[in-house]
Amino acid sequence: MVRLGERFLRNKGLYLGDHGYSPDVGTIHRSNEGIIRFYHYTREERLESVFDKDSGLFARLKVDVCPTPPEEFIGCFMVEGFLEPLPKWLTDSPYFGDLGIEMVRKYIGNVLLEVNVPIELMELYVADYAHNLEAKHFSFRGSMPLNLGYDCSTGKEVTQAYVNSYIPVHEYQNRHIAPVMQALRKGQGIAIPREYIGIASQQPLK
Repeated sequence: MVRLGERFLRNKGLYLGDHGYSPDVGTIHRSNEGIIRFYHYTREERLESVFDKDSGLFARLKVDVCPTPPEEFIGCFMVEGFLEPLPKWLTDSPYFGDLGIEMVRKYIGNVLLEVNVPIELMELYVADYAHNLEAKHFSFRGSMPLNLGYDCSTGKEVTQAYVNSYIPVHEYQNRHIAPVMQALRKGQGIAIPREYIGIASQQPLK
């Protein structure tokens, strides 16, 4: 029997929501002027460096860490964010429960930043973090709720499926089950300049 995960390992641009899974309710916030709004958690001690002159959110996470990266992502680094201040999939996922928010608190931080950036300024994508969460749920809680059949021993397969799930922001159809925003740039450096970043008016984790 062919495992369902093979589709996501071999093909780009697929939605888990089109294969029997319940998508998250989060949508893209885009103004009539083409401004995309999304949210990014950080730690208190990092705020000064974010808002320093000529600074912002630094892209230090490599995109092309999967075995077969799409050509357009080779050499790219990213900054991750959320479509909403506190997405439902973080706290009450039908598949992963509250594992998402546990990861945010443990590894990312509790200070919420709001980003408002012109869509033409940078490469923005929406990816489905559920592929990574499948492996993390196995590591932390001993099961793989999506039953995609991934080999989670090395992380290579879930990373491949994750990178394959990148959808350009203007094409996203609200069908990911754990959507995250990705701001990409070639090489490490400032992906989102400070003039597009502010402290969010609501702080769900403080």
